[in-house]
Amino acid sequence: MTKGRVNSNVVGVSTDDISEYLRFAESLVRQVGKELLLRFRTDLTVDDKSLGHGFDPVTDVDKKVERVMRDAIARQYPAHGIVGEEYGDRAGNGLTWIIDPIDGTRAFMTGMLHWGTLLGLSEGTRPIIGTMYQPFADELFWGNSTEAGYRHGKEQTTLHTRRCRELADAVMGTTGPEFYRGTTERGGLQRLRDQVLFTRFGGDCYVFAMVAMGQLDIGLEASLKPCDIQPMIPIIEGAGGVVTTWEGGDANQGGCVVAAGDPELHAEALEVLRAALE
Repeated sequence: MTKGRVNSNVVGVSTDDISEYLRFAESLVRQVGKELLLRFRTDLTVDDKSLGHGFDPVTDVDKKVERVMRDAIARQYPAHGIVGEEYGDRAGNGLTWIIDPIDGTRAFMTGMLHWGTLLGLSEGTRPIIGTMYQPFADELFWGNSTEAGYRHGKEQTTLHTRRCRELADAVMGTTGPEFYRGTTERGGLQRLRDQVLFTRFGGDCYVFAMVAMGQLDIGLEASLKPCDIQPMIPIIEGAGGVVTTWEGGDANQGGCVVAAGDPELHAEALEVLRAALE
């Protein structure tokens, strides 16, 4: 849900409902992946949404893919709400689809591979399913908060986070230091960088996907929008990880977010980040 929106009451969904919604989400992200492949590494029309504050790109492909996804959801589930990165919020019955047509637009527009289509579903207060699809690599990540999985071609595996209890042993990922714009945000990043084994820059949605896969121990970001993180939460949690704000609160609305594969490691990271917030 977009920031400032009043959440609806929780809408009850059954296990069968969740399975159906997940199948639909997986099918839809694969469908739009074909369009993305046709336009990947081609000439793109790029606009800047930042209004003079940094650079926040959107391509004509972002907009086209989101329209396709919104239309497909409206046909299949006309009572459901929709929140999209490019076209805002359409209210519904409480069940709300969250769309980010290309998470990692900078990577997409420069021919790099760390981008993906995100699609999740909230039951009114929290996301209950999430999918991330990278069509060039044909990688699909999915989760429903209690389990998570990965599909690559014919390969299908269950996702599990990695056990790592000490910051000194942890590998951290974040998209880039330029996204930590305030003194507090930069301080939090630097404090954790000083304590972890090493930090890998670059990734966007792949940062959180790799936490769920057990390749990274910590995913740290600032300035996230709800569409950036909500579809990833069920994947991280389903794989055994924890994701919150830097204060330890609900990460649904984005902002400064930290995810960790090990709950004990997450608690340690929060202590460091809270010190930066004081």
